[in-house]
Amino acid sequence: MKKYILSLAFTAIIFGLTAQEDSTKVKKLSYGFTGFVNLNAICDFNGLDNYDDFTTSQIPINPNPYENIFRFHLTARQSRLSFNVDYETPWGNLKGFVSGDFYTGNTGVESYFHLREAYLELGHLLLGQTNTTFGNPDVVPATVDFEGPNSSTTLRNPMIRYSNEIGKNWSYILAIEMRGSDIRPFTKNLKSFIAIPTLVGNINKKGDWGIVTLSGMFDITRYFDADSIEKKDFGYGGAFSAIINTWKQDHVNLFFIAGKGVSNFIDDLSGGGYNGVPDLNTNKLVMLNSMGGFISYTHYWNNKFSSNLIFSYIELEKTPLLTTTDFRYSYYALANLFYSPFKRLNFGVEYNYGKLYVQDNQNGDANRLQFLAQFNF
Repeated sequence: MKKYILSLAFTAIIFGLTAQEDSTKVKKLSYGFTGFVNLNAICDFNGLDNYDDFTTSQIPINPNPYENIFRFHLTARQSRLSFNVDYETPWGNLKGFVSGDFYTGNTGVESYFHLREAYLELGHLLLGQTNTTFGNPDVVPATVDFEGPNSSTTLRNPMIRYSNEIGKNWSYILAIEMRGSDIRPFTKNLKSFIAIPTLVGNINKKGDWGIVTLSGMFDITRYFDADSIEKKDFGYGGAFSAIINTWKQDHVNLFFIAGKGVSNFIDDLSGGGYNGVPDLNTNKLVMLNSMGGFISYTHYWNNKFSSNLIFSYIELEKTPLLTTTDFRYSYYALANLFYSPFKRLNFGVEYNYGKLYVQDNQNGDANRLQFLAQFNF
């Protein structure tokens, strides 16, 4: 009996110590889930075949009958899940963040989880994948359209990033990022790669009037052709963004980007192979010049209604190295109205217009009306 009592006492002590340890861990480690449920209703009057985003570079020049009639579509693939962790360490708070949605290449019934961001942050240092330092995601206004302005820079890259403040209301960010080469090959056997990581930096100035950000980037793209001949070219560019407060909560947003080999950073050109193309006459890789920007105005009608007006433009250089049907320039415009009856619930309606010109100056346009229902948690 005595042994039994001693065993119970020992077990109680162990459980008590474990509970204390777990209690300590609870204080050191915290985590949470966030995200939103998103339903988008899309009415296409003409033009785009892609329902999920309004991408001006995909507007057909000579639309087929299917692309030129009214179509209706519903999608919830833009719904998002995020998980964040905060852990106390001797070096300070270690933060972890993972975010994804169901926006994959499959436009059918099935959708798969798509990683957006995954990073850890300790003090001034960030390691992982998040929005590129070459740009400012905060400058992009709220839109029903998942793509947003055609010139916006919302590329998410793996990176090593350091940020800090320099005096009152000044801050800077330095980053080593890994982006895709996004070039067109000489041959199918060509292997392209970024010879050095993309070097990116920006400097920010904040005030009661708003915020201004200046950014710059530089990298080298290399490849080996079928004969193992090494070729390379440089990519470089700059970006400017600003949020300027006007009246009460209203504000004007400005963004401009330009450079050589920066098309990969521009939403509507990214993935199109427009960073660089081969010159078969000189047997060299030529990085292409591109530029773009947008201006928007955000107005709050009251504490439940708000609106955005946006005009955006992007341009790729005219060159015989591209085909006549390749991108030349495009316009993008929208007007929307958001209604939030109470916190966390949003409804929106938006009209989008886009026009595309290709290298031989042929053009096409698209019109779309979109509706949004979104619950944030």
